[in-house]
Amino acid sequence: MNEQANVTLTTKKYLLQKIAKFISILCIIVAFLIGGYLLFFNDSDALQLTLGVVAFFFSAMAVVLFAIGTANLPDLSISHDN
Repeated sequence: MNEQANVTLTTKKYLLQKIAKFISILCIIVAFLIGGYLLFFNDSDALQLTLGVVAFFFSAMAVVLFAIGTANLPDLSISHDN
């Protein structure tokens, strides 16, 4: 009665994982570009604060999307072996 589930982790990446990883790389590039702009150009305080928040958002989004893109998901398919 106590059957143990045999769950294996797949190394195959799905399409949405590949898209998430690609978008995470784009986000980190945008965050670095905004950070470089903030270092070299001295604009108004409001613009600097806004761009700082945008850079933080893009870097945080890159971390989350990269984690999603590189995760090894379990194979949850049901085998019909008796």
